[in-house]
Amino acid sequence: MHSHKKFLFGILLILCIVSIPSYSKAIDGIGLQESDITASTQPENPEPYQDVTISLVSYATDLNKATIEWRSGSKVLLSGIGRTNFSIKAPGPNVTAVYTATITPVGDTNSITKQIIISPSDIEVLWESVDGYTPPFYKGKSFASPESLIKVVAIPDTSAVKSSSNLVYTWKNNGKTIQSASGYGKDSYIFANNELNRSEEITVSASTVDGSYNATKTINIPIIDPKIVFYKRSPTDGVLYNSALVNDVFMSGDEFTIVATPYFLATLGNEDKFTYSWQINGNSISTPSKKTELTVRPSSRGGYATIGVTMENLNTFFQKVTGQLKINL
Repeated sequence: MHSHKKFLFGILLILCIVSIPSYSKAIDGIGLQESDITASTQPENPEPYQDVTISLVSYATDLNKATIEWRSGSKVLLSGIGRTNFSIKAPGPNVTAVYTATITPVGDTNSITKQIIISPSDIEVLWESVDGYTPPFYKGKSFASPESLIKVVAIPDTSAVKSSSNLVYTWKNNGKTIQSASGYGKDSYIFANNELNRSEEITVSASTVDGSYNATKTINIPIIDPKIVFYKRSPTDGVLYNSALVNDVFMSGDEFTIVATPYFLATLGNEDKFTYSWQINGNSISTPSKKTELTVRPSSRGGYATIGVTMENLNTFFQKVTGQLKINL
């Protein structure tokens, strides 16, 4: 009985030993697959004419020892051992460029081909300060100042998509994805400037649901300090915005009305939150009924008067601007 069990155990052991090489050969016979090599581009969604780097990565074989050949159509662009990266310039908007990488692992006669399609789509990104003040007839948009509201709008290439509302948008502020602002049809993003940032980096990615259109754009929005510019109010012509007042301006009449204009200060919609403090020669005076205007009526002529004004939002730390004007009496 014991001899019979030993005989059966011996047969099983032999079968196990014989089956191991066969199993290993079966694994080896599978070989390297196309899915074992990943191709990626940096940036992921290139802009038209942007420099792009295509990279190959594999955890199944050592690509640094493999022979890699890069082609565009039938033309060989680059070939050699370990050529895992390939740099090109993206074509124009909505033009497709196709590249192929043929990889031959070391010690292997079989090759794997990866196809990479570069199809950049254009997208325009515009921004403006929502609450930044500019005077009438000012040519241009308001710059963003500390703690101001900024609106960013994405405008896709109209030759590629019919409507901006048919896209899925992803917004990033200084590298952080803003989930509440991202989603289908959300082609704009409004945010408050971080008072510690002197610029804001905004990235938007837009794509169609079927993936036929993909575009990404990054912009940097400068944050500048607001500035007070003084103008004269004429009794007949109103505020003379075409000619700013500078120091040592001569006062010719008996009275002189100056208008303090806070360029880019976040006052629009927030007028009631700001205080206006006026000084003459360093001495505080009552705030005029028109808070941004002061009429000077000197009791005697000759000498100089220094007019100062400070505008400040007491609910914030950085929404403040001060200006001075020296008048020759």
